[in-house]
Amino acid sequence: YIVAVSLKHVNPIFPYISDTGTLSPESCVFTQLLNTTSILCKIATYCGYVSCLGLDIVGNFQVSNLKEVHYIGAVLCFIGGSIYFIFQTTFSFHLRKENATSAIFVIRFVLCIFCVILVITTLIPAVIASKQYRGVHSKKFWEPADGGYAWHVVSTTSEWMLAFTQSSLVLTFLPEFKTVTIRSPVLKITHVHPTSGT
Repeated sequence: YIVAVSLKHVNPIFPYISDTGTLSPESCVFTQLLNTTSILCKIATYCGYVSCLGLDIVGNFQVSNLKEVHYIGAVLCFIGGSIYFIFQTTFSFHLRKENATSAIFVIRFVLCIFCVILVITTLIPAVIASKQYRGVHSKKFWEPADGGYAWHVVSTTSEWMLAFTQSSLVLTFLPEFKTVTIRSPVLKITHVHPTSGT
């Protein structure tokens, strides 16, 4: 927009977006921005898929059966989900309606910051707690005398808060989801002549 207006290629009062990217040099900038946006959308989608895969792994590989696989799933779910929500919050902010309130975006932004902090305070203390654990019984019954207990509590509390925060982020998108209608596509084939059966 700035390049197109400064070169007097468009009227500065509400030109169509595509008109601001028609002539050179702004067309080059416009195309690069669209390409970058496309890549970011693909990355966001990929992070969403990774998060879903992680959640699937967490559910199917219980910590008591295959601990390492379960932990990989949890990391994919929480880190992938946090990155996904950061992208979606950014996209929804830039695609908001002109008269939309900023409050929901501030809430999403704060929740995304919490997600990042909680991922860190879940994972790092979990590693420290596991290294300090000296108990003789199952970690499901971790006690203060087992070592690493404080780190364990920080990690588990953060994990619960992270799950709640990511669930809350999903709920903030409900108003936008309510405006979406999906209908089954209708397939119509034309210019096909029936042949006689043989």
